[in-house]
Amino acid sequence: MEITVFGLDKRFGYAARTLSEYDFQTAFYAPEADLSPVLLLPLPASRDGATVTGYPSVRLADLLAGAPRAIVGGNLSGSFTSAARRAGIAVRDYMNVEAFVLKNASLTAEAALGILLSDSPAAPRENPTAILGFGRIGKFLCRGLLSLGCPVTVFARDPRERVMATLIGAKASDTKTLAEPGALRGFRTLVNTVPARLLSREALGDLPAGSLVLELASGDGNLPLPLPDGGVNFRRENGLPGRVFPESAGIALGETVYGLLRELFPDENGKR
Repeated sequence: MEITVFGLDKRFGYAARTLSEYDFQTAFYAPEADLSPVLLLPLPASRDGATVTGYPSVRLADLLAGAPRAIVGGNLSGSFTSAARRAGIAVRDYMNVEAFVLKNASLTAEAALGILLSDSPAAPRENPTAILGFGRIGKFLCRGLLSLGCPVTVFARDPRERVMATLIGAKASDTKTLAEPGALRGFRTLVNTVPARLLSREALGDLPAGSLVLELASGDGNLPLPLPDGGVNFRRENGLPGRVFPESAGIALGETVYGLLRELFPDENGKR
C-alpha cells in the first residue's frame, strides 16, 4: 500500500522509514505527484482549518475531493473528520491512541528537562520550580525534576492530581492560588503545560531576574509575556519531540500509524 506523507520536520522521515520497514511504499508530498491511497498528515493536521500545516497551497477540501482510501493525522477537527466519513474515507487520529500520546508526552518532558538544565544558572536542588498543570507532560517532568533533587510545586485544579503530586514528593497547590499576591514568589523556574490563561502579567513580576519561563502548551496566549525590564527569560517550546528527538518521535509515530492501518486494512498491511 502506498502512503503520501505530509510533514516537514525530521520525525516524519523516521516515521516514513518505519512504515517502509513494514513494506509500505512511502513518498513525501510533491505538487507534481499523484496522491497515494493513504495520506499521513502532520501534527496538528491543520492550524487554520483550511490548509495542511506547513503546506499553505494544499487545501483540506482538495484532499477529500481526491477520494483517498484513508487519512491519518494528528488533532483532526471534528468537521474534517465528519466530512471525510461522509465522503466514504476512513479517517484516524493518531492523537487518540493513548500509547502514542504517552510516548509523545514523555519525550516532551525529557526535552524540556534538557532545556531547564541547560538554561538554569543554578543546580536543580537550588532551582525551585513551579509546574502549571499535572497532565501527562506535567507528571513526567515532575518526576524527572524530583529525581534530580529539584524542589517542585505543582499547581493543579483537580484535588486528586494535587494528592498524586504530593505522593511522589512534590508540593501542590490549587490553581486558584495563582491569583493571590506573591503566588510565584520564591520560584526561579515556571513551566506551563496548560492550554489556558492561568496567570496575570503582574504575577510573573514575582519571579526574580534570571528566572526561566517555559511554555509547553499548545496555542497562543496561555502565558503573558514577562515585563520587559524584569530580566525573565521566556521560551516558547512547542513541538519538542519532533525537534529534539526526531528519531524516537518518528519511530513512535510510524509504529502507531502502522497499527491504525492494520486495523483498517488487515489484509494489506505489510510483511509483519
